[in-house]
Amino acid sequence: MAALAISQCVSHVARPASPTTMTTKPSGSRQEQFFRSALILRKSTRWQWEKDQTGLNDVELKKYLQSKGVNVQELLENEKKQVNAVQEIVNELTKAGISTRVVTRDQLQQYLPETDLVISAGGDGTFLTAASAVNDQTPVVGINTDPIGSEGHLCVGGKNPPRNLIELLVSGKLKWVQRSRIRVTVKESSKYSSIFSLTKRAKKTAITNLALNEVFIGEDEAAKVSTYNISIDDSSMVKQKSSGMIVTTGTGSTSWYLSMNAIDENAATSVIEALQSLGFNVPVNRNIVSKVVSTVNDKIPFEPDHPSFAFSIREPIFNGTYKRTATRGFARKIKLESRCTNGYLVLDGATKIPFPRGAVATIEISGNHALKTVIV
Repeated sequence: MAALAISQCVSHVARPASPTTMTTKPSGSRQEQFFRSALILRKSTRWQWEKDQTGLNDVELKKYLQSKGVNVQELLENEKKQVNAVQEIVNELTKAGISTRVVTRDQLQQYLPETDLVISAGGDGTFLTAASAVNDQTPVVGINTDPIGSEGHLCVGGKNPPRNLIELLVSGKLKWVQRSRIRVTVKESSKYSSIFSLTKRAKKTAITNLALNEVFIGEDEAAKVSTYNISIDDSSMVKQKSSGMIVTTGTGSTSWYLSMNAIDENAATSVIEALQSLGFNVPVNRNIVSKVVSTVNDKIPFEPDHPSFAFSIREPIFNGTYKRTATRGFARKIKLESRCTNGYLVLDGATKIPFPRGAVATIEISGNHALKTVIV
């Protein structure tokens, strides 16, 4: 297959226009909301997790963990803090005339159709769990009940949620935002047998999920090279070999994607020294290097409601067989055909979708899949 033309590569690297010129959906607006019912997704603490795994009651579990050398008192204190925080949320919602139900992640899907508000009581991981279950405009509001263990980037107020958060929520004093999400659809190919087929005559099946932060595509084993064919925004399919790729929303651009593409002082110093060798009069000192690092890295994250996603290829291999293609940029659609031995797509660091040889993954972004949430 022919490689992407240089002009095509450059067009994908350029940052698209801001959401204000490319989307008609309002974001950051304040409006009074009327909620009748709310689901509270409770964070699974270590104590609760141990209970679920062992099936032991409190007394039995305490003895069991003590025999393993676990600091049981610390686990119980964290459990108590979580229980109290959830109860406080329940009390505030009740005072606002909103009926509540506290659920675990296993119960969330069951009761979701009966609610018009989802509150995640935990950290960013709990918020992502709640978001993954919502595929419509049901609002998801994050309250960081574990400020020591979680930064709470996705939660209202981060580590310091407002004490009157529920009051602010129902009175319309918080900003509603639409966080863009990535839609991932994986289908088997008729050219190859697939784990999606139950029999040789089974019809083609598809797995569709939404990701709020990012999607990683590659081999299950990190040391193995990932091989696939790729098309960006309906361009010609080209074959590519790398350590995998990341596709991220604006919400996820401050996390893994930022770490992957950020430069450090050593890289900045090397570039400045290279410019000096070419005759450019650029001084090398700590102040200049620091400014270069911050200037470059500050431009990597982008808006949570941006209508495009960003992609970045990890350690691409270019040679006579695998021609040079765009390794980083923005797009609205990517199509991948797996040539992996044991490939997977990993959504938000949690959901794993098999991506065996011959499977086709379509990665898209649309305002129709955005998640409704709030910020202070």
